[in-house]
Amino acid sequence: MSVKSWFMKRKTQWLVTFSRFPLATSLLALIVLFTIMTIYSEGDSDYMNQALSAGLGVLILVSIQLFSEIKPLNKLVTWIIKGSSLILPLLYYFYLRQAPRGYNQSGQIRTMVLYFTLAVLLITVPTLHRRLSFSDSLILTIKAFFSSLLISVILFIGISAIFSAYTTLIYELDYRWFAYSAAIVFQFIAPVYFLSRLPLFKETEHTEALDEAKSIPSLLEILIAYIIIPVLLVFSAILIAYILTNISGDFWQDNLMEPMLISYTIVGIVTLFLAENVDKKIARLFSRFYPYLLLVIAIFQTVSSSLKTADFGLTHGRYFVLLFGIFSIVSVLIYSFLTSKKFFIPFFLIGLGVLSILPVIDAVSIGVRNQVNTINDLVAPYIEDDSVATPLDSELTNEEKARFSYSMNYLNQQEQLDRLDWLPEGFSYYQDFETVFGFDSSYHYYYADEREMPGPSGPRYAFISLDTTEPIVFSTEGIDEVVEVATFQVSDRDIQLNQEPYRIEMNTENENLTIALLENDTVLLEQDLSELIDTAWEQSGTNPERPLSEMQLTTEDENYRLTIIVKRLEIQENEFMDGEFILLISYD
Repeated sequence: MSVKSWFMKRKTQWLVTFSRFPLATSLLALIVLFTIMTIYSEGDSDYMNQALSAGLGVLILVSIQLFSEIKPLNKLVTWIIKGSSLILPLLYYFYLRQAPRGYNQSGQIRTMVLYFTLAVLLITVPTLHRRLSFSDSLILTIKAFFSSLLISVILFIGISAIFSAYTTLIYELDYRWFAYSAAIVFQFIAPVYFLSRLPLFKETEHTEALDEAKSIPSLLEILIAYIIIPVLLVFSAILIAYILTNISGDFWQDNLMEPMLISYTIVGIVTLFLAENVDKKIARLFSRFYPYLLLVIAIFQTVSSSLKTADFGLTHGRYFVLLFGIFSIVSVLIYSFLTSKKFFIPFFLIGLGVLSILPVIDAVSIGVRNQVNTINDLVAPYIEDDSVATPLDSELTNEEKARFSYSMNYLNQQEQLDRLDWLPEGFSYYQDFETVFGFDSSYHYYYADEREMPGPSGPRYAFISLDTTEPIVFSTEGIDEVVEVATFQVSDRDIQLNQEPYRIEMNTENENLTIALLENDTVLLEQDLSELIDTAWEQSGTNPERPLSEMQLTTEDENYRLTIIVKRLEIQENEFMDGEFILLISYD
């Protein structure tokens, strides 16, 4: 095929795509415009809410178009439905304007769930075609996605190379030119090319384009049969071995296992559907027996998550974990025992996604209510005249303080502290927490007592540091040498001092820490920091910053004096000890 013929074919293909998805491509152009305006203003104007809302509109409009091809509707009715559907992204835009959209907040969470749900809907709609299964739709979507991604990456690299050459040889371009081109390539050209790769889904026609789109590429077939499936089976064996050896203890409280199990079940379910079109013996055996293994692991994961919810309370994260556990179990049961109903699995996932963002029963609302109730139950006995009458540090147990700080941190992230009407007026979470309650807001990070901590489980951890909120002033009268040293600097060697033959030796073996002043090989003074290490363990649930008086140690004799000021000391049990120190040395 000549270059001219190739370009003419692409031109015809793109014109067909524009006429097939006119409103969707118009919204894509609008997204690029919003992005360019944001880049041009260098962040002074933020059009992210508009772009996110338009993106939702694109997914909705494309899904409606695919549905109208499979189940033909009157053109006027189709346009009315498409026009009416634009009300949804418009309403969502008004929601985003007043919703918290920072890290781990309601606006971001609902947006991510909505995009995920609509993406699954886009993949699922073609299954309404009687000749297409979900695995067929999944394959043609994967092919379209990676084709558009490859084209876009190569195009952007080419454009960037041209801009770089022009900048180097002729005239320096503003860095925003690269950002503009990225917006055009990845927000317009890539999705339009993706849409152009979707065949017409006419129920009354069985076209060659449809057959070609759903055929599995040989490379993907090899990846699934000889790489993904074997790796998944080996990983399953390791996972089962871990569960069996730790079933009486660690497994039920290992927070690191939870995201691993969720990722595992997602990959497992997707691989099951992809393996249906792989004509290899290993794929057929995998499709026959793997669902039972996946069912067992999904049940373990759901039970483990339920126990953690009972211990730590419900948050939006835990809500989604439990929801996905239910989806995993139901999906595997359908896949294993109700094979003819497999088409229901993606629709079930879409239903759960919609459920998780509905007002009142959505993940964020339920998480906030649960944590508000947890906090109110903890402080109820100590509230007088609508305020906390006494510092909670002396009233709550360590476990209760960990739960309290964990729940307060969650509400602060969701900007919902105003739900606690007993908080002092003008309460600032970061500035007033310790003053009002008597312990640090990060208590749940430092407190570690097996099952009781709602943070990551693992080895005990302690950290203390010198309080630097005020200037550090100490006398250097009679001091001959000042040494600033860290443990990593002396792990393999001593420190030679200015006055020979004196040197400093630090020993961190066996979780002990000693610092010694030596003359040649003779120890003149030695300071054992064990007492400070004990203090670090004791203070691990409170504010780690300590005053100079607590972080300064001195040892001396008739001729020498060694003063150690500890700037920072960090310990992880059985793993490492790290610190920074200032040494003041006197030779009398």
